[in-house]
Amino acid sequence: MSYEEIVTDVLSRIKPDDRDKKRIEESVSVVTSRLKDMNVEIHGSFRKGTWLKGDTDVDLFVFFPKEVGKDYLSKDGLREILERLKGLDVKLAYAEHPYVIVNVNNVEVDVVPALKVENGSQAITAVDRTPFHTGYVTSKLTEEGMDQVRLLKRFMKGIGVYGAEIKISGFSGYVSELLVIYYGSFLNVLRSSSSWRPPVELVLEGKSRDFDSPLVIPDPVDPKRNAAAAVSLKSIALFSLASRFFLREPSMEFFYPSSPQDREILGDVLVTELKVDQYVDDVLWGQIRRSVERMRANLTNSGFDVIDIGWCEDDTIKIFVQVESSEIGKYYLDQGPPFYLDSSIEFMNSNYHVWVGNDGRLYAIKKRKELDPFKIILDSISLKYKYSASQYKLTEAEDDCSRAFLRKRPLWLR
Repeated sequence: MSYEEIVTDVLSRIKPDDRDKKRIEESVSVVTSRLKDMNVEIHGSFRKGTWLKGDTDVDLFVFFPKEVGKDYLSKDGLREILERLKGLDVKLAYAEHPYVIVNVNNVEVDVVPALKVENGSQAITAVDRTPFHTGYVTSKLTEEGMDQVRLLKRFMKGIGVYGAEIKISGFSGYVSELLVIYYGSFLNVLRSSSSWRPPVELVLEGKSRDFDSPLVIPDPVDPKRNAAAAVSLKSIALFSLASRFFLREPSMEFFYPSSPQDREILGDVLVTELKVDQYVDDVLWGQIRRSVERMRANLTNSGFDVIDIGWCEDDTIKIFVQVESSEIGKYYLDQGPPFYLDSSIEFMNSNYHVWVGNDGRLYAIKKRKELDPFKIILDSISLKYKYSASQYKLTEAEDDCSRAFLRKRPLWLR
C-alpha cells in the first residue's frame, strides 16, 4: 500500500462520525445533569476534536475557587461530586488527587475536581491548566489538523510510545497535538523526528527557563513547564526509528501491529507475577521501575549475566528477567589490588585462597552469597502496596506479553 492509501485506510478506522459523537454526548449529559449548578466543563481530546473512534477520552472538570486549596479537592470537593453521582456506575481513581470514573452506556467519563485559575502559570494542581491547553489547541488546529493529530496518536499507539504515564513514559495526547501544531502535519512530524538528536527543543510560544530533558517543549500556556518532561529517551528513540522505517517503507503494521508469534526462549527467562492491591498507577510503576533497576544491579553483582529485563500488565503484572543461565557456580574469582598498594595487605589478610598473579595483582577465590536468582529478584522488589508474588521459569510463551518480550524486535519491523 502507498502512503496515501494507508493514511486513508487508517483515518476511516479512527475518525469518529456523527453517531459516535451523539452517543458520547448522550452519556456525558447523564453525568452533567447530576452536576448542574456546579462549574462543569468538558475537556480532553473529545472537546479538542482529536479523539479516536472507539478510544474516547471524555474529561469532565468540576472547578472550585482556587482559594479553597488543593486539599479541598480530594476531600470536600470529591465528597460533593460522589453525592451528586449516587446511583450511577462509579469508581474512584487516583492521580495527583482522587477523581471519579463514571460508566454510562459503556462510555467512561472521568469527573475531575480542579481549581479555577486565571492562567496556566497559576496552576496549583496539574489539571488546573487543562482549560488553557484546550483553548490553545482548538485555536491552532483546523479540521484537517485534528485528523493529522489522530494519525499521529494512532501511529504512536501502534509502536507503543503513546501515554505519559510512568509505565510507558511516552508522548501524551497534548504533546502529540503540540507536535502537529509545531510541524504542521503528521508526515512532517515523522520527517523531522526521524532525524532528531537529543536534546531536542521545540519552542512554540517562548520559554522561561532551561530544561534538562531529551525532549523539551515549553508548555505554551505555562512556559516554566516542559510539556514533554515525561517522554523517556527510549520512547524518543523508538519513535524516531519507527518514523525513519515508515518513511522508507510505509505499512499498516506501524498503526496496527500483528500479534507476536515468537516462542523460542533464548537463555533462561525468569518470570515474577505480582498481584497488587488497590494502587495509584503512576506511584506503583515508579516503584516497579526502581525495583527493576535494583534487580539488574543485584543479579549482576551476584554473578548472573543479565540479558534483558521487561514487564507488562494484563490480569497481573509480569516482570521478565532474561539471563544467560539461571545456574552459576558456588565460587568466583575476585580480583584484588596491585601488590604495591597498601590495600594489598588487607586483601591478603581477609582472604585464605589468595595468590599473586603474573600481572602483579592479587587474586582470591570467594564463595557466592546467593545462588538463587529468584530470591535475588524477590528481595529487589520494594512496593508500598500489599502484593502477592509467584515465580517460575518460562518454558512456553502462551500470551502476547511473553512472546513480545522474547521477540525483542519491534513488531513494526518485519
